[in-house]
Amino acid sequence: MNCTEEQLKRDRSAGIQEPSIPDVYLPAMWPVEMHALALDWFKAWRKRRLYRRLLRLSDRQLPLRDLSRTLLLAKASTPLRQIVQEQRNGRARR
Repeated sequence: MNCTEEQLKRDRSAGIQEPSIPDVYLPAMWPVEMHALALDWFKAWRKRRLYRRLLRLSDRQLPLRDLSRTLLLAKASTPLRQIVQEQRNGRARR
């Protein structure tokens, strides 16, 4: 609901200086899809960052965690777009 000229005139004649508040007020909100999109990209970035941090481990420490350097190199160099798409596909399967 917009504040019309007629409402402003009534309010001014009644001694009210500010425009009247509409009957329904909804606070500004992000679209839900935009929020989910930002969250997907953030999760993908964190996942890739984890792989890059694991690459800092020595060659002796990696087998102790059942990891291989070649697999980590492949995962760490994966584009964010691909990680996001994998997450969405996994979520769609559930």
